[in-house]
Amino acid sequence: MDLSYIKSLLYRYYIEPIERQSGYNFVQEITYGILLFLMVYIFYRVCKILEIEIDERFALVTVTYTVLISLIRALVDRGYIPYTYYTVTPGIVVLIGIYYIMAVILSAIILKERYYLLATVIGVLPLLYLIPVFLKSIVHIEVLLYFFSLVFLVYTPLIYILEKVEPLKNTLKLQPLDRYVILAQLIDGVSTALGVGLYNYWEQHPLPRFFMDHFGPFVMIPLKLIAVIAVLYILNLEVEDRDLRNILKIAVMALGLAPGLRNLFRIVMGV
Repeated sequence: MDLSYIKSLLYRYYIEPIERQSGYNFVQEITYGILLFLMVYIFYRVCKILEIEIDERFALVTVTYTVLISLIRALVDRGYIPYTYYTVTPGIVVLIGIYYIMAVILSAIILKERYYLLATVIGVLPLLYLIPVFLKSIVHIEVLLYFFSLVFLVYTPLIYILEKVEPLKNTLKLQPLDRYVILAQLIDGVSTALGVGLYNYWEQHPLPRFFMDHFGPFVMIPLKLIAVIAVLYILNLEVEDRDLRNILKIAVMALGLAPGLRNLFRIVMGV
């Protein structure tokens, strides 16, 4: 296999989709999934060395940086931030991911178990600059009403059923962090359904696009919920190490929250 052939494959599957803004392919999905898992596992090992407890506070810090990724990506679509390899996926994820990891490590070295305070502040600082730009760009304010109403109407009874109905409660054994993960994936499903169903957006990922083409955009809400509950069940059952289990859950949370918020921000700005 010569070098030119390898370069052509890399261009075809990784570079060209970014240049053409044609969405993702299965090769990209698999590659980025593997790289994400490796990155998460290495970060987990670093957290163990620094004695960082991976819990709900860790998840809330992660939410801050996930919002940052989503807002930057939406403002790229808005035209406020230039479209480059480092401002779209996967570049933006790598860039902010490194910023996030370094912030957590630095904060843990300085504040020890109270690392989350400084790490959150470091994540919020760029948001203070970007949020006013977003607020000035709002076009479809009504989307927020649709979005929050639908999230509330689905999330509230779902959590009640999962935590109060005995057969489900005893089988799934949901943990406190699981609520964050379910909510994040629901946000992705709702924002996708609203964008495609009501505002004529299109889905970039091939598998969800297949389901929506056959069953309509709102099928993403139950599909997302079924998938995330299944993943949580497997993690709670199979992964004994609490910190490893939690960081994997937080990764699943971010994978839902990042595209979900980006979709929401885009729709609200009308881009």
